[in-house]
Amino acid sequence: MEHLYWDLGSLAGGARFEVELRGSTARVCLMDVDHYQAYLDGDEYEYHGDFYDVSPVVLEVPYDDHWYLVVDSNPRRIRVQFTQIFD
Repeated sequence: MEHLYWDLGSLAGGARFEVELRGSTARVCLMDVDHYQAYLDGDEYEYHGDFYDVSPVVLEVPYDDHWYLVVDSNPRRIRVQFTQIFD
């Protein structure tokens, strides 16, 4: 399972991120620690996000927790930039 990921640390619900994809479409997900570990283990998991073929993508953290940004795509074919949006 090839993917890119970033440990975003502890975030408050409502934090938003803009994700720019270049080179490929991808499934872009926010996962808390437990769901990311389940993803790695091949178990059932939940995520916040979707499959995107147009960017930028804006994702919002649904609740306070420790979060990972996961881009499920071939790392050799995609470039990803993301920034936190501050209003």
